[in-house]
Amino acid sequence: MKKLLVVMLLAVAMVVPAFATDKGAMEVDVKLGYIIEPLLMENQYDADKFGYNAESTFSLGADFYYYIVNNLGLGIGVNHIFTSNLNDSWGEKSKVGATNIYLSVKPVFELQENKFIDRIYFLGQLGYGIMDSDEISYGSSTKLDNGMYWAIGTGIEKCNIIVELMYSVNYSCFDFDYWGGEEIWTYRNIAINVGYKFTI
Repeated sequence: MKKLLVVMLLAVAMVVPAFATDKGAMEVDVKLGYIIEPLLMENQYDADKFGYNAESTFSLGADFYYYIVNNLGLGIGVNHIFTSNLNDSWGEKSKVGATNIYLSVKPVFELQENKFIDRIYFLGQLGYGIMDSDEISYGSSTKLDNGMYWAIGTGIEKCNIIVELMYSVNYSCFDFDYWGGEEIWTYRNIAINVGYKFTI
């Protein structure tokens, strides 16, 4: 009898997705991230490139998703990357960070018969980044301007606990009054996020 019950439960588990995210479902994800050595890249007008590493730092963010079809969520989100010191190659007391507001897409894949992971998902984000770099000076310009933000990543979920690996880029520029030009800068980050998903 016990063997028959086990066989029936396995059969149901293989046919019915136990953790399906249905169309119309809503969720809020809250995340704390660890940023591994951010990189500020300088792209000069003559095509030369220079990179300036910053100290590792943390981020804090939240996303809201609405599932337009089963297992495909569209959402909005915000994250804040706390400022960290640039290394000595830039100069003393120079810091960089960012706050990003974005639209997000989240395809979710259900995992059946897996004891360790309920779901795996991918993330794509596109939005606007507000650079936090008031202490950076460069020539006649005193700060990085704001610009586009994008990110891609993947995550896993177990019992509403989420772990993500993300790669993100902020675009910005320095304007130079004395010759009327500008340089494009990119602020690149690799983040490990840990958080919790609240179902609404």
